[in-house]
Amino acid sequence: MKLFFLGWTRFVVVLLVLQVGLAGWGAVSEGGERIMRFIAHAGNGGMLILWLMLSVVFALIARPGRKAVLLTALSAFMIMMQSVFAHGFGTEGVGGGVGIALHALNGLGVLAVQATVARLAKRAVDEKRALKSEGSEVPA
Repeated sequence: MKLFFLGWTRFVVVLLVLQVGLAGWGAVSEGGERIMRFIAHAGNGGMLILWLMLSVVFALIARPGRKAVLLTALSAFMIMMQSVFAHGFGTEGVGGGVGIALHALNGLGVLAVQATVARLAKRAVDEKRALKSEGSEVPA
């Protein structure tokens, strides 16, 4: 299960990188095209909420270590806060600007936390493989 969790976290990191790309793609466009591009960003964001909630369940099952589980839960909470930051401060004026800035920074924070979780998951897989190889040695 640790190997599955490693693959899953890597998949989530790829989706988060895609999310940043979709946001940038929407930001450099205008008019109806901008709306359509941000719809793709919002749709992927909705899927990320689901993927990160599932990540918490998978982390609890895989048991890659306490730190990895806690960071996975933190990233799930952070991704749920994204809509609060994007819409909770309004869409215009200083409040809207602050909200969007927090939305962007929090999104990059989620990416950083998930990259750390992926490293911790890789470490857990490597430790499991090392223990398995120690036990399979044939005495001389």
